[in-house]
Amino acid sequence: MKLPGTAVEIEEGRLIYGFANLSSLFSVTGGLTLSQLCEIAGTELTTVQNWIKRGWVAHPENKRYRENHLARIIILNMLRSSFQLEKIAVILRFINGSADDRGDDIIPDAALYTHLCVIIDSVLAAGVTDDASIREIVSEKTVQYQEPFAGAKDKLVNALTVMTLAFIASEIKRRAEEIYAEAIED
Repeated sequence: MKLPGTAVEIEEGRLIYGFANLSSLFSVTGGLTLSQLCEIAGTELTTVQNWIKRGWVAHPENKRYRENHLARIIILNMLRSSFQLEKIAVILRFINGSADDRGDDIIPDAALYTHLCVIIDSVLAAGVTDDASIREIVSEKTVQYQEPFAGAKDKLVNALTVMTLAFIASEIKRRAEEIYAEAIED
């Protein structure tokens, strides 16, 4: 199994650790180079450079990418097969404002990604795909979230619900393509 939005293989049951599966990379390196980041995310250098240019990802610090850079790139990468990139960027701005300004964030991108992984794990385990059940799981999994201002939790729940539904849609699309390849193309 791959960690959603990455090329990183993880063991069954490790999805709930979300970004913690990757955090050790930063303790020794002091940040990642663009090529290392792209290898982890399984995306092209030009793609990431384009996302930075568009303001969807913060500029690197001294040519090094930190946890929140990687988390944001992973989120963009994991949702882009089922959701327009511009809409993903709007959702990320809805939660955390400008990519280059950490002061307007309601949750760090690495924590957002971990919440998303925990929710996806629960949704997959429950086998649900309807928005009401997913919203219920999102609400349960964000119960400990501390709002920096009134209404932040509602914003987070709404965004995580949309992101989870987009992820589920991409998984359904992937399965449909596999069945198509097996049944039709053979």
